Amino acid sequence: MIKPLQFIAAKLLRAFAKRMKASFVYASADYPLQARQTRYIDTPQGRARALFYWPLAGCDELRPVYLNLHGGGFVAGVPEHDDSYCQRLAHNLGFLVVNLDYVLAPEHPFPAGLNQCFAVLEWLADNATELGIDPWRMAVGGHSAGGNLSAGVAALARNHQRLRVVHQVIDYAALDLAAPAESKTSPLAKPLLRPGLMNFFMSCYFSDPVQALEPLASPVLAEIEQLRGLPPATLITAEYDVLRAEGQAYAAKLRQAGVAVQERMFVGCDHMFTHLGPDESAEQAWQLIEDSLRSAFAEPPAWQTAHLP
Repeated sequence: MIKPLQFIAAKLLRAFAKRMKASFVYASADYPLQARQTRYIDTPQGRARALFYWPLAGCDELRPVYLNLHGGGFVAGVPEHDDSYCQRLAHNLGFLVVNLDYVLAPEHPFPAGLNQCFAVLEWLADNATELGIDPWRMAVGGHSAGGNLSAGVAALARNHQRLRVVHQVIDYAALDLAAPAESKTSPLAKPLLRPGLMNFFMSCYFSDPVQALEPLASPVLAEIEQLRGLPPATLITAEYDVLRAEGQAYAAKLRQAGVAVQERMFVGCDHMFTHLGPDESAEQAWQLIEDSLRSAFAEPPAWQTAHLP
């Protein structure tokens, strides 16, 4: 049951977040597209708004697709916060990028947002012919809360019969939602994420605190066997981010499970540095994401390798 003050606080936070502007953005004119579309996708969790970025370059084969999940503590945030980055990826790599506006807490607590993200991934696969995309070459990625959701979507998609996630991008993600916020520290006196805000996010996201122990909520708590067979990951952390330790712990655990991980910790950076800078580090991080996806999508599609002798 939603508490009235909690709901009001969430609405105020969303209004504030919508007015926030990233200080590091790419100029739209530098990365022209064939088209930008807004589509509405029906899911069991309600109708989801999704921004589609169609690249200019023609393609003789089915395109890969990248599903982007924005941050915002599961409570706030909009896909427009990632707009220029998604446009750049679509332009530079020539594949479809889908930037999702998923349902938020407290109106839609765990696992509603995660399940909707996965439902949209399945919708993309089921409509692959119409969209001209390859359901066997899909990737998912996100920032902060979106990185958490990306890890969950990758787990749900494992061994799927109609699609394949070939890569996951986990960018300064919250991966241990069960750990007390007060235990997550930074060398900075005033890091971007502080205990009060994190506790508010968790009070909105979980209808029962015990849900934070579930691996789909806190991927770092998954058993090694539960992580085997997950797609390769690009995992980014920031030196001063209070979430750095859980990101590094998850990278180590993925490796123990035999998952290939490209990990980088950005020195001198805090949470959300890909949007707020320093500019040089933000540029390097986006280039790392781009290069990782390029490599992942360069591999032969699963339907081809399945028939190799």
